[in-house]
Amino acid sequence: MHRIIKSHLDNFSKSFGLDDLDEAEQFEMFVNYAVLTPKVSTTFELGDVTTGEGDDGIDGVAIIVDEELLVSQEDAESIFKSDRKNHDVEMVFIQAKRSDSFDLGDFLKFKESVQKFINADDYAVDDEVQNNANAIYDVCLKNVPKIRGGKPSVTARFITTGVYNEPEALETARKKFERDLKSVGYFSTVDIQFAGRDELTALWVSTYSGIQAQLPIFSNAPLPKIAGIEEAYLVVASAKDVVENLLMSADGNLRAQVFEENVRSFLGSENPVNRSIAETLNDAKASTRFPVMNNGITIVSPDVRVQGNVLHLENYQIVNGCQTSNVLYENRNILSDRIMVNLKIVETSNEDVFAELVRATNSQSKIEENQFFSLRPIVKRVEQYFDSFEDQDGRLYFERRDRQFIGRDVPAVRVFSVHTTAKCVAAMFYHRPELAYRYPKQMYELIGEKMFADGNKECTFYCSSLALYRLHLLVSNGTIPQNMRKFKWHILALVRVLIAGKKMPELNSKRMEAYCQKVIDALSKHGTTAVSPFKKAAAIVQSMGEISSDRLKRQTVLDEMLKKIK
Repeated sequence: MHRIIKSHLDNFSKSFGLDDLDEAEQFEMFVNYAVLTPKVSTTFELGDVTTGEGDDGIDGVAIIVDEELLVSQEDAESIFKSDRKNHDVEMVFIQAKRSDSFDLGDFLKFKESVQKFINADDYAVDDEVQNNANAIYDVCLKNVPKIRGGKPSVTARFITTGVYNEPEALETARKKFERDLKSVGYFSTVDIQFAGRDELTALWVSTYSGIQAQLPIFSNAPLPKIAGIEEAYLVVASAKDVVENLLMSADGNLRAQVFEENVRSFLGSENPVNRSIAETLNDAKASTRFPVMNNGITIVSPDVRVQGNVLHLENYQIVNGCQTSNVLYENRNILSDRIMVNLKIVETSNEDVFAELVRATNSQSKIEENQFFSLRPIVKRVEQYFDSFEDQDGRLYFERRDRQFIGRDVPAVRVFSVHTTAKCVAAMFYHRPELAYRYPKQMYELIGEKMFADGNKECTFYCSSLALYRLHLLVSNGTIPQNMRKFKWHILALVRVLIAGKKMPELNSKRMEAYCQKVIDALSKHGTTAVSPFKKAAAIVQSMGEISSDRLKRQTVLDEMLKKIK
């Protein structure tokens, strides 16, 4: 393997606690992470997209709806139950080869596997990830009237550690693959590409590098000093420059990451308000009045500099103006230099102020309350609780804001997003590992309000995250079998009972602090005390015999496991 790629791979594997895997598996996960991270706006689990030994030529597969990775057929059905008729759906297929060559036979096998996935009436392979993704794909096809343009898009990437020089045989095969997929008539766009080490390196580096941008501006006005805010400006800039410099990545796609803090996802071109924005942009006279007809875009960044007529931003987030931004991007080809847009630029590193801005700037129109879970008061206290373990073995990092620890040399295995922590709590303290495993949307609908209730003890979030962190390490060093990763959410509940007992206080009870402390004390440091409960939990899981994926989705499986603890 090329030395540069090997160095990046080792860094990735160490950061994500994947040292136990052989190099081939590490590389597949590395490639999948690098390709998919720019396409999704939230964290995802590599095990949900990386195929296993039974794959038939596909190393990674993902169904992405509205920049969110779908992990179950049930979650897909839940999304399409809404009245919305403009969902963006992308199917992504990945093949990863450590070789420095591009083998035609391997590519044709990849092509055959993708075509089988797309065309087979009764699809069945010996890989759970592929079968699960195909079930989600079927749901998408049944709901094409609710997909933008009436069809999903498809992306395929064949990646090696070599340099792709466009040999005639491979280009002929690639173009035929594109024609074949287009001829099926299922997809609005078909994007099939080969990628080598330079492209892979660029993708990987983009996952941990902060976003930087420079924007030429027409005018700006600094605002007076505001508590908790270093600087703030009202800016007018060319809409064309905003799209090209702030909204669009180097490959021409919309930068999904800059919308992570905007709780209102794009409602589509058919939405009445968005249709009106588009009509204004397409009207020669009305478009010049755009800055007085549109509320503009609010951007928050920890580092803002105005130098002359250029605005410099780092790690910025669009906290309001998601609809305007998306409509501008979709109409980018008709934007003239005469069309201006208003920007409100805020510089702050204060996470509390950041959260207030997100809530305040998105409160003008109706938003589902469960989109605001990350802004609940308890979340701030959870962050403070995590931070109280500074310089200790059990130090974990709670990510109130997506990409909060980018560029700070914090191992990914120690970073827990609000979403991941919520799944830990659901599995360990609400006895709902099946929700964490395959039904994250239902998790928020069923127990979201309970989990994020203001009176709950923040120790439950840290305690359950610590258990998952410890499990990752034990699997990584081979102490716990690798196949236990699949049962991690069930193991969290078992470990809690094995350490602290079956009788659990209410989550808002003072006694919950002492209950959690038993688990924290046992798992804070590596040693026999930390290893023993996980070995016992793994033994319980193994004693259940073969557990199918369908069975694992049922709540009764945990009940059966818990009965084995005397």
